[in-house]
Amino acid sequence: MPRVELSELPENFRVKLSDKGKKDLWHRVDEFGGVKNLAEAFDYSSSKIYNWKSKDLALPVDFVRQIMGVNNTDQIILLKGPGSSGQIAEPRFPLEISSELLTRVEASVKENREGTPTYMASGKGLVQRFSVLLDEIGDVEYRVYSRESRHELRYPKFLQEIFSLTDFEEDLPALIDEKGTIRDGKIFLDKKEVPVEDFEGKLYSREKSFELALEKGDSEKIAELMAQESEKVKGLIGN
Repeated sequence: MPRVELSELPENFRVKLSDKGKKDLWHRVDEFGGVKNLAEAFDYSSSKIYNWKSKDLALPVDFVRQIMGVNNTDQIILLKGPGSSGQIAEPRFPLEISSELLTRVEASVKENREGTPTYMASGKGLVQRFSVLLDEIGDVEYRVYSRESRHELRYPKFLQEIFSLTDFEEDLPALIDEKGTIRDGKIFLDKKEVPVEDFEGKLYSREKSFELALEKGDSEKIAELMAQESEKVKGLIGN
């Protein structure tokens, strides 16, 4: 699984530390000779450092790496980008970003007019799966919107920057969910065809799961999906 260390994050990203982490960081600053000496040594503004300390602000990741060590992440409780859009609470370092998530990002994420990355899908199941994959990174701040048959999930801009810098191997089931078509005993993608009998992965799109089961003649799976749809309709009537 692709992993991103604290040392690999852009220097203008910001982090917040736990109470213990803040105590340790400012103790190290004092050991260095205080804010003024540290500012001169590392080419920081003394006033900025005093401001970070007095107002309990999120600190530039580069500053934290210099004081605490390049991959000392035990006391990091929040990760933010350089701006004010979104955050990840309790980030799990190294950030483990699945190839499945990165495949879905590459296939179906667009940026809106404000530059906010937006995952777009035709079914709730795909949005739910996308949110589960985001939650593996930490408590990511995101919003979900539903409009008729279109569903969207918007997440922080800085997270998209991390995704864009991460190498990964394409995840076939995720790509089929996002871009595949299923007919005539085959799964069609832009650059390949896969016989349905050769595919054993899990799909999260209900529509494509049903199409795959029909092409395979999998009566058990067809019955399961139909039962799920029936329960959903009963729930709607009951409400």
